[in-house]
Amino acid sequence: MENPTPPPMEGRTPPLQREPRHLPVTTVAWALTVINVLVWLAMELVGSSTNPQTLVLFGAKVNSLIARGEYWRLVTPIFIHIGVVHLLFNSFALLSFGRLAEAIYGHARFLAIYLVSGISGVVLSYFFSRSLSAGASGAIFGVAGALLLFYFFNRRVSAVSGQGQLGSILTVLVINAIYGVVQPGIDNWGHAGGLLAGLALGMWLAPRIVPVAGPQGETIAFRRQPSSLASWVSVPLVLMILGIGVLTIPPR
Repeated sequence: MENPTPPPMEGRTPPLQREPRHLPVTTVAWALTVINVLVWLAMELVGSSTNPQTLVLFGAKVNSLIARGEYWRLVTPIFIHIGVVHLLFNSFALLSFGRLAEAIYGHARFLAIYLVSGISGVVLSYFFSRSLSAGASGAIFGVAGALLLFYFFNRRVSAVSGQGQLGSILTVLVINAIYGVVQPGIDNWGHAGGLLAGLALGMWLAPRIVPVAGPQGETIAFRRQPSSLASWVSVPLVLMILGIGVLTIPPR
């Protein structure tokens, strides 16, 4: 039985390779979510995830302790959540933005963006906020920023821009920014630090969608072109800037 001849491509948007209907396996986003849940359960068993003593014990951001040399507190707050609502909200955001970003950027680049953005959020909070804080929000804001850069760079590719993701991500960021201003107890500096790091890394690491030419030179599909290996210099560069800042700028 012969296969029917496929209709011509004229007048139709070429398919986008590497953008399947269902996201590929996003192991890193799921692993990060599991880690966050396990840490929260451990905090609940020890005392309570809303108890300041438990938060400090597990590594929340405390400016005076960081200034004394407990620099590991620049990393550990990313995996700590204050109460079940905080955990559920960030888990939902991580599995929404994170799985999409991991599918687009790849496992290693996504993990680098997540961790560096989270650290950046803690550092900016260390500079400008005296409050004890914890949570993955800064890392998630960084992931959203990296996604924003990807859709911005590829906004002229109909197969990408037609999804309307650029406007959706901007809307979510604006809503969260407004909510952070009107709602007390939100670490807005942590959000801002994560977003800035995600945007900076996205400038370097965002893949480009390039056309695939057919026999007649026509565009028959699109493929994802990952960033070069040289773009990885952005990761230690951002971390170096953050480290110099922590060592030279006193906290509030």
